[in-house]
Amino acid sequence: MKTVTGIILTLVFAGSLTGMKAQSLQMERIAPLRNPDRGYHLESNFFVHDYRNPFHDGLVFPDSFIDDRVATFGAQDDSLTLTQLYLYLSDYVDGDIPEEAFDRMQAIFDTMQTKGYKAILRFAYNYKGIGFTGGETKELISRHLDQLEPFIRKNLGLIAVCQMGFIGAWGEWHSSPLSTDQSAKDMLVNRLLRIFPEEYCLELRYPAQKKLLTLDRPEDWKRIGFSNDYFTAGEHPLAPDNDFVPGDENYAMVLKDSPYFFMSGEIPYAENSEWGLHKLISVENTLKIMRDHHYSAFDITQNNELNIRHWKEYPVTASELDSLGILYDSAYFENSDGETVARSAYDFIRDHLGYRLNLKSASFERRKNAIHFDISFTNTGFAAVINPHQVHLVFIDEDGKAAVDCPVEADPKSWQPYEPGSGTYEAAVHSLRGKVKLPAGSGKDRYMVGLWMPDAMENMHGMPAYDIKWADLPVMYIDGKAVNIVGEVD
Repeated sequence: MKTVTGIILTLVFAGSLTGMKAQSLQMERIAPLRNPDRGYHLESNFFVHDYRNPFHDGLVFPDSFIDDRVATFGAQDDSLTLTQLYLYLSDYVDGDIPEEAFDRMQAIFDTMQTKGYKAILRFAYNYKGIGFTGGETKELISRHLDQLEPFIRKNLGLIAVCQMGFIGAWGEWHSSPLSTDQSAKDMLVNRLLRIFPEEYCLELRYPAQKKLLTLDRPEDWKRIGFSNDYFTAGEHPLAPDNDFVPGDENYAMVLKDSPYFFMSGEIPYAENSEWGLHKLISVENTLKIMRDHHYSAFDITQNNELNIRHWKEYPVTASELDSLGILYDSAYFENSDGETVARSAYDFIRDHLGYRLNLKSASFERRKNAIHFDISFTNTGFAAVINPHQVHLVFIDEDGKAAVDCPVEADPKSWQPYEPGSGTYEAAVHSLRGKVKLPAGSGKDRYMVGLWMPDAMENMHGMPAYDIKWADLPVMYIDGKAVNIVGEVD
């Protein structure tokens, strides 16, 4: 029997298996770890009718998309995989969305795919803001949803989460004739819940909006997460009813359900105005809120020059996190010489938004034509793996080929950082146990064993940018798969 730990793996496997080509095995141990459906994101805005950015007339797709945004906000080294994508249907309030508009939207999604990105998606009509109307009606939204359904379904694998949108200024459900039309809101929410498979979540802005909904299927309640577009750590004078303030009923509501849905946020602009955030907010409170509300994603477009910059200068230590009840892997605060070091709050948040999977131990034993496995691990991120992913054991032979690929029964959404509702913040230990039968003709003497976690959408297979990588494990890229090497078996 082979029994190994993550620490041993990082030292041993580069030299394992005679004939293994070293260049095929890559170490993705150093943060930031590039993973789908999680992390920092930047905002992108486009008119669907002509590719222009509604707020910057000179910015036109593709010139202002992804690479330029990343450079503008200094995120080149952050391994981003998300963009908050606003698609404005403003030119189509008098009728159907034409075919050429879908061609333009598809070009945007195709570009995301070439970059290994997904969208936090929002459709809207009103780009002018408060005091204006986008001209949307319940009937128009319903008709547009009919048209959008095939497009959304086609691109499911490129959507991290969809925000309810459509109604009001910037799709935020205010400044619209429909702002007080609950039947229109119910229609919109129930239609989107039907368009997206049951394994996927959607986002609303406010808990109060969720409480008023009449759902066709009550079980969809836990699929509705939140986009906190006014994250101030509860410290702004206007935080009540706009932010989720620790101690209030909205905070408690999100606390209860957030382990199971997608949660994202953004800080208000750093402007000296009534609604702007022109002071520093507490990093300690920020970390605790991100833990409590299981944040998967966070915007670095807004307040980039003030609070986001402050995070880059604010040191975080393991002892401080211990005092706050924040999970982490001890190796995260060690340098290559094994010395304890501090990390910036910016880096820590970046690397722990969403999930961060850490191997504790793995054992594999061959019994006749079956291999029995026992893999133990923790998740030190703020959230679980919210979107559906498959889990496969891959057995790699001496020639570096994936000789056997065995699906494993597992639900990564259950891999919570700590036990929800327990009131404690001790790391939950998860396991994958069972046996897999090797097919006839696969009786090799020795295999390297890996975990492959592709997106559940099979059209995303063969795109390793969308496969989940574990922290502190070597990754082998083989046959279009990013395989996390967890052990070996004789």
